[in-house]
Amino acid sequence: MGGTAVALMGGAVFVHGTLRHAPLRAAVLGHARAVGQPAFLPGHRLVVEMVDGVEASWPRLVPDPTPGAGVEGLFIPPLTAEDFERLTYYEAGHRAETVRVDTPAGPQEARLWRAEGPPPPDVRPWDFARWQAEWGETVTIAAAEFMDGFGHVPAARRMGFYGAMLGRAASELRARAPRPARHVHRPAPDDVQIRAVTPAYARFFRLDEIDLCHRRFDGGTEGPLDRACFVSGDAVVVLPYDPVTDRVLVVEQIRLGPVARRDPAPWLLEPIAGRMEARESPETTARRETAEEAGLHLSRLIAAPNYYPTPGAMSEFVYSFVGIADLSTQAPGLGGLDHEAEDIRSHVLSFDELMAAVTSGEVATGTLLVLALWLARERAALRAAAGGAAGLA
Repeated sequence: MGGTAVALMGGAVFVHGTLRHAPLRAAVLGHARAVGQPAFLPGHRLVVEMVDGVEASWPRLVPDPTPGAGVEGLFIPPLTAEDFERLTYYEAGHRAETVRVDTPAGPQEARLWRAEGPPPPDVRPWDFARWQAEWGETVTIAAAEFMDGFGHVPAARRMGFYGAMLGRAASELRARAPRPARHVHRPAPDDVQIRAVTPAYARFFRLDEIDLCHRRFDGGTEGPLDRACFVSGDAVVVLPYDPVTDRVLVVEQIRLGPVARRDPAPWLLEPIAGRMEARESPETTARRETAEEAGLHLSRLIAAPNYYPTPGAMSEFVYSFVGIADLSTQAPGLGGLDHEAEDIRSHVLSFDELMAAVTSGEVATGTLLVLALWLARERAALRAAAGGAAGLA
């Protein structure tokens, strides 16, 4: 995967692109024994697609007739049959072809895996060091999840959910950021011991069965415990607010949670929400989702509380914002992306109407409750700053 060509010659391999990254290679092969010597593929270069101004997670190999052009890689001694099968699994969506590579022992014929079809129009030269800094850890974690399917899930099926794997990998990296701990327990490295993780289901979301032990508050050890957790990427929610008119925009859509609970009214009022892409910041996601779901421009984002909404059963972490917007001419409407099967209706409510819906129970989602109550606390300052304080009288 990712244009990381693999060339076969007498059991040896030539790797380039992302598979030059030793941790990624180990995640794909299941061991770290595959080391190699520098090698060179002449007459080619590596390019990377740009998606909304961000480099994709893997490069593409393209011909380059420029004198001296070529691609650096590693020539690795013979691997086992299983290693070749694992590499083939990871390179799903690429075709093999025979090329000649330069090695310390001279030119060698080799097979190379290349992405099919012409490169996309918006590309730039790919740089290994830049990729390591920006993508290395994320892709390595995602590759480990991808390879969990080796031997029992077709690679083509796994490829369809690779973007979700990248999102979960990015979430795992964000989780390493420290949080305030004035009152809560500050864990030592061995306070939680994960003995085994078995994915029971893995598509857009993942369900993990986790065998763990953890430190008790009395100093003892609890476990082993057999638990299950619903694993997803991080989410962003944003409540558009106009401090001049004192109005908010909320969205309504059908939600599977109430459907699964057999709630006869599964349409809910919510803030605008969406999953973070692997390389997105929370702020970028907030602005993107607001445009997609409501066609609305936010002039300013104000960070509200970030939290785990259901920590007993889900890994989901939510970044929440109030987005300052001009709602003076905003009318209720329909939104969402057709290719994501989104059917969304927006409502523009006065602040008093929003709080009345909170009081009555019509607002039944934690994300909107948190933002409504946070806005109630901050509303006076926001209105004063916007010149709308007179409306609070």
